[in-house]
Amino acid sequence: MMIRNLLLVLVTFSLSFPALQAQDMSWRKHRKLAEQLEKEGDLFAAAENYRAAWEQKQSKEEYIYKAADIFYRLNDYRNAADAFQHVPANFNDDQLVLLKYARALKRDGQYDKARVAFQAAADGYTGPDKAILQDIVRVELKGIDLTRDMASKMDRRMEILHPGSTVNSDSDDFAPVAVSEDVLYFTSTIGGQARIYESQRQGNNWTKAANPSGFPVVQGGQYANGAMSPDNQRFYFTICNNDGGWNGFNTRCEIYLTKRSANGWTAPERLPDFINVKGVNSTTPAVAHNNGQEYLFFASNREGGRGGLDLWYVTRDLGVDNTDYTFPVNLGPVINSLGDEITPFYNAEEGTLYFSSNGHPSIGGLDIFRSSGGEVSWTAPENIGLPVNSSADDFGYVRNPSGFGGYFTSNRVFGGEKTNTRNQDVFEFSVGGRQITLKANVYDQATGALLDNIKVSLYQIFDDGSENLLIKKDFAAGNYLFELLPNRRFRVEIERAGFQQGGYVFATDDPSTVAYGQPLFLQAEEGFVDTPVTNNPTGNTTEPKTGGFMSEVDNTNNNTNTAPTRPASNPGTMLGLAGEEYTANGTSAKDNLAYTSRAKRYQGRYYRIQIGALKTYDAGSNRFSSLSNYGEVATEYIPSRSLTRVLVGDYFSQEEVTFALNQIKSEYPNAYVVQYDDGIRYGRVNL
Repeated sequence: MMIRNLLLVLVTFSLSFPALQAQDMSWRKHRKLAEQLEKEGDLFAAAENYRAAWEQKQSKEEYIYKAADIFYRLNDYRNAADAFQHVPANFNDDQLVLLKYARALKRDGQYDKARVAFQAAADGYTGPDKAILQDIVRVELKGIDLTRDMASKMDRRMEILHPGSTVNSDSDDFAPVAVSEDVLYFTSTIGGQARIYESQRQGNNWTKAANPSGFPVVQGGQYANGAMSPDNQRFYFTICNNDGGWNGFNTRCEIYLTKRSANGWTAPERLPDFINVKGVNSTTPAVAHNNGQEYLFFASNREGGRGGLDLWYVTRDLGVDNTDYTFPVNLGPVINSLGDEITPFYNAEEGTLYFSSNGHPSIGGLDIFRSSGGEVSWTAPENIGLPVNSSADDFGYVRNPSGFGGYFTSNRVFGGEKTNTRNQDVFEFSVGGRQITLKANVYDQATGALLDNIKVSLYQIFDDGSENLLIKKDFAAGNYLFELLPNRRFRVEIERAGFQQGGYVFATDDPSTVAYGQPLFLQAEEGFVDTPVTNNPTGNTTEPKTGGFMSEVDNTNNNTNTAPTRPASNPGTMLGLAGEEYTANGTSAKDNLAYTSRAKRYQGRYYRIQIGALKTYDAGSNRFSSLSNYGEVATEYIPSRSLTRVLVGDYFSQEEVTFALNQIKSEYPNAYVVQYDDGIRYGRVNL
């Protein structure tokens, strides 16, 4: 058999099995129990017993070999590596022992040991396809090299979330489909049968997964991967053979189509034979619309590919309700490798294809890559890096309709929520660069004084008018702050002893706005007399500071805080990507030094407030702990002076920055206003 077939690293989804219960048994009993468990399909327990038998009888190397092989097939990288280290090279005529050992080490994140093992695998292989194996090892080593710089380049504002047990289970949960911002379809193999499930986001939680209503029942096979068309009218999915249960991408699948109707979804239609070739795996569909065409991307091991699963596409004319597709076209050698390429996702707005591969340099097994272009013309794939990719297998990347987040599948260990790599889970991610907040103040309607000791409740409002309480929190000062998700409706409810309750409704649907909120004036109950909040000139207080760049409080008055009015201010169009490093020079005669920054840039004129320029800046220092109350903290590094400017912003009107400066100077008396034009620093200005 050709080595390229032996070396396919197809993700194998496995069942979760109970822990080994037999103890104090002889090696013969462990071996006998292992053989019985293996026949019954309890593979993890079988591997544990094979290892226990070998530990008592180490001359029986076939037992540790069996344990290692089963752990490897179960994607239990830690146990596989631990077992393979005791297996002699080429044992049982398996010339891939060292390669499997090296891959298990790499996927467990033991990169230094993996590098040595990969080199030994390349040097020790004597089969007829040595050149192919050496090429595979070269790619694996290149992936290890990627890990050196990846941590420093990681977008630390990107958050990875585990949806919890209402979505994920001890079985395999994978193939996420972002139907809407708050509705998720995915696949689960609970009970040994792959089926489609639906969960809905309610606040920070997800509802218990259930089969989506109106979706056609899959009979005589297993539902695997699905994809919704951009117009939400077509849903492509795979039905896989049921022989021997679900076996991941080793299970042969075919692509079907169901269409939205008045009563739900139509009966599944199998796509034509030239797409679903007999005896061939056609799986992981993805849909995109572009230039009047519907593009259907999918993975297949059909003839004409480069090796393993390749990515292909077909098209059909939009506006015609048929299944008249073009013949499949291979995406070409830039995308497809000798390994496997799976789970495509095309973002038409970006013109970018996301997919997973183990044939391009990865930091683990399957990694997620991106490439720009279309049809058969693509840029070289780029590993999207940490934190989405890990040393384990990562695939199934999709975006939310808003584009500000999405989902992927991984078998990584994740804190206390996922403790092994034997099964796949669905993960959620948020895209860095757009942190949306709710930030405002509460006042006494009669006096205009800032109220203290308020209780704020935040509700999410759903399309049917129902509400869900997200959080209820006490604030000692009269201002409040919450982080929000985009494209949702919320209701704020504010309570304060002695005052009538107040609130308002808003929606985070403005792409140019990152901060929401409005000042609220509460009416005192009849006969109630309140003591207004005053500033503490010494600053020696443990209470949260009032103010912030959306605050209406004027801290220049050391007596009663009043609520001056100021015009609304909207940010300009953002230039470049959030978090993107750039270098520029100040444009004024007195401020023309070169600086490097990752601060956001905007079109037009805007302002920041500079706190100072330091030789050493520690963002975690107590000295700067309150800066975030006034806006987003930014830095600019001046190489020629080895100084770091510390600034806060952004402000899009003179009134707004003047207002903020008056507040900030109570803590940072040397602060001053800096002007920016079209993303470039002009310098200090006096307004």
